[in-house]
Amino acid sequence: MAFPTNDFRQELGSNEEIQDFIDENFDQVNFPIFGLSSLKENVVYQQLKRQLPESNVRHNFFKYLVDRNGKAVKLYHKKEDPLSLTGDIEELLDANSARKQKLVTH
Repeated sequence: MAFPTNDFRQELGSNEEIQDFIDENFDQVNFPIFGLSSLKENVVYQQLKRQLPESNVRHNFFKYLVDRNGKAVKLYHKKEDPLSLTGDIEELLDANSARKQKLVTH
C-alpha cells in the first residue's frame, strides 16, 4: 500500500495527478494507492509509528514491512530498493507458515 503525503513538500497537487504519474511511470505498481494525506492525520501511519516508535519516517518512500496481523516488523529507508526486501518478506512468510504448521501438528 502507498500513502502519498506532502509533508516533505515533494508530492504532486492532487490525487488524480498522483495516480496519473504512477500510471505513466510505474506500470508495475499493483497495490492500492491511498488518497493524499498528512502523516499526522493518517491513521495507518500512526498505528505503524506506535508499533515501531524508535523508527522515524524522515522522507518520502520509506517502507514498512507488516506481518499478516498488521503488526509493523521493520522500517526501511527511502533508498532501499523494494526488491531488496524479498528476503525479509520470505523470512516473515516462512515464520508464519512454520507457526501455522506447529499449531496444526500439536
